[in-house]
Amino acid sequence: MCPSDLRSLAGAFSPAVFKALAKAQIGSAAGRVARLLGPDVQASTVLADAFEVAHARLLSTYPNEYAFKNEIISKIIVGKHSPSTASALIEQPMGSSVADVLILNGTSTVYEVKTDLDSFARLPAQLADYSRHAEYVYVVVSERRVEPADRAVPGNVGVIALRRRGSLSVLRPAVSNLANIAHSDLFRLLRTGEAKSLIFRLTGHASRVASGRARAEMYEIFTTLPLEQAHAATVAELRGRGLSARTLITNSVFPPSLRALAYGSELSAIGTARLQQRLLLPVGAVLSAI
Repeated sequence: MCPSDLRSLAGAFSPAVFKALAKAQIGSAAGRVARLLGPDVQASTVLADAFEVAHARLLSTYPNEYAFKNEIISKIIVGKHSPSTASALIEQPMGSSVADVLILNGTSTVYEVKTDLDSFARLPAQLADYSRHAEYVYVVVSERRVEPADRAVPGNVGVIALRRRGSLSVLRPAVSNLANIAHSDLFRLLRTGEAKSLIFRLTGHASRVASGRARAEMYEIFTTLPLEQAHAATVAELRGRGLSARTLITNSVFPPSLRALAYGSELSAIGTARLQQRLLLPVGAVLSAI
């Protein structure tokens, strides 16, 4: 396939398509689903298998940002840890930057992806933001960019290479940033409901102030917690956002190629069930039922 065809194929792996497949009608997303069709994927091919074929092609010939993210999820959460003890957030805002993948297990680890088409120009500012919010930070590049990445990142940041077949190789381990994390930066990662849950769990305090002031009240209490405890509690709350993704990726019919999309999209129970059913249908049947 030519580069333009590969870019078109990559468009099938988008949050918009993933969420559309969880709706009653997939609507305009049908056009992107149709991009999965090709020499190795016919209308009779099961949708889950079609995604697997497309992802394998992208990984081997056009490793775009999504291919990187999905391999990180597969190798770290499924391969190294477990979906029952680890979770992930995709495109997580941190300061003025957005972390590509934030893995949450017993700690917090950011993985910043730099494909062969990405510049390192913004990397210093991005890494500074991530180092104030997460304990460990890694930059993930292809094998051909290992040396430039090693020169571009500070000593506390780790470097990982994504191999052609999808394996990840740690070339430089990250160093803990825990002492550099501020309570204020951690707290910004939390939704108000998560902050209330965290504070109640640790202190027994239940907010009784007006909803508009509750967040400020929670922050005041949060800043009194020891940093290690505040970080661990924040990790525990953030990990809870991955419940719908865990339901999906532990299902045997769910294709590994969609794991990063599962963690990047919060679906309802009904949407999750609808998506699982659609993945078992032939591509043609999915496209004909729009």
